[in-house]
Amino acid sequence: MEALNRRPRRFFWWVAFYALAIAAVFVIRGQRERPGLGIRLPSESDTVTTITAVGRELAPDLMPELIEKYHHLYPKLHVVLEDGGTVRALEHLANRRAQVGLLYRLPTADERRLVRTAVNDSVLCFPIALGGVAVLANSLSGVEWLAMEELRAIARDQTDPRFDRLYAPDPNQGVWDAFRERLEVEEDVARPSGNVAPELAHITFLKDEAAVIEAVLADPRGLGLASTLSMPDSLPELGGSRAVRAVPVLPDTGLVPVEPGYLQIGYGEYPLYHYLYVACLAGGSIRGSMFVTHLTSDRGQRHVEKAGFLPARQSIRQIYLTREPLGSKAN
Repeated sequence: MEALNRRPRRFFWWVAFYALAIAAVFVIRGQRERPGLGIRLPSESDTVTTITAVGRELAPDLMPELIEKYHHLYPKLHVVLEDGGTVRALEHLANRRAQVGLLYRLPTADERRLVRTAVNDSVLCFPIALGGVAVLANSLSGVEWLAMEELRAIARDQTDPRFDRLYAPDPNQGVWDAFRERLEVEEDVARPSGNVAPELAHITFLKDEAAVIEAVLADPRGLGLASTLSMPDSLPELGGSRAVRAVPVLPDTGLVPVEPGYLQIGYGEYPLYHYLYVACLAGGSIRGSMFVTHLTSDRGQRHVEKAGFLPARQSIRQIYLTREPLGSKAN
């Protein structure tokens, strides 16, 4: 009889326990959905999180605008943009000093191996913007345009009667590699390794594009290299009568020289182009991966376009709307 009397009591206590548990779930959910009532339980999004991106010099106008757009979408997430170029971005990823890096070129096999050795992880790279490698000349040089073959000779350190020197930004930024890649210069030309610049007699490497522009301003017999993603838009206004301008380039299969303009680069008519890549570690920060995913998304690519730059995943083309089936003749 005592056993029979205990069973209803156990049943009652179990029913009461489950009822209280269900009521607690509804109360907690109601407090989260209605923050004006009671105390809301904290979530991960309530913690202000900061991630570091390296590579400001590669896109000094574009990246701050993209970061601002991202902050509007996720106000509790902050992106700190530090100076540096391609090599420094890879170094910071390998040392886990940054969660995101900006690159003008893909990492070499040696660089990927170093990162894998340092952090037992791999580097993921995605293009987010398209730029051109502009060839700069002093207006007093009298050069109207340059052919690709002439640029190949200069890149191979061969003499040209019109020029004494080629100025290029720090090879660690990536402009030099992008220039050589588009020219398809043979591998017998010395390449930069780490912080060591190639030893070419007529080629001078300077700090950045601004230093290149100043050097070309002071040297009518000098050429310069700069990325359209990082050089100023007002080149013709610099230096007054000693202005620096971007020289049109004649493609190997072209009939007329082409300037490094927005449409010319976008249509693929200008032959010297490069991508701006965003990189992160495959097993790195979740916040960093979120930022990279945003930049490569359709929304992020639209932000690149709205900022006045060429998105990497958008082809410029004319769109025709018609009610006629394909292949049919219009009435």
